[in-house]
Amino acid sequence: MKLALRSTPATATRWLRFCAWLTRARLCSQWCHGAVVIDGVLYQSNTQHGLHCTSDWNPENWTLIDAGTGRDDKALALFEARAGAPYDWLGVLGFALPIRGERGKLYCFEWCAIAIGAPPARWQTPERLLAAVVRGRGLML
Repeated sequence: MKLALRSTPATATRWLRFCAWLTRARLCSQWCHGAVVIDGVLYQSNTQHGLHCTSDWNPENWTLIDAGTGRDDKALALFEARAGAPYDWLGVLGFALPIRGERGKLYCFEWCAIAIGAPPARWQTPERLLAAVVRGRGLML
């Protein structure tokens, strides 16, 4: 499994570029979107399709971090159980407002955290995901 992080929007409309910039600025991160890749398939939650997968994606647009192979089967089972889950707008707004996300819905970094087995957190960020990958590989932060 690979943790896939993206710093640009998938399509370059002015609105999506602004949203990507705002996400990066609010999270103090270079990344605005996350997914996981298992056997060449990209598994992600986005605003257009909710939780879904695609084999039609360009790896050159992503930063790929090896997250190990020990959780692939579990992540795929989790995906099968939650495929089609709507995007968690309230969860994303929780980064700016004192609200929590909705049960049964996922934003991109929430999905990544579940897939890679990251420790639970009220808000998941790219850096928390990277820390979970490092810890999972037995490395010290």
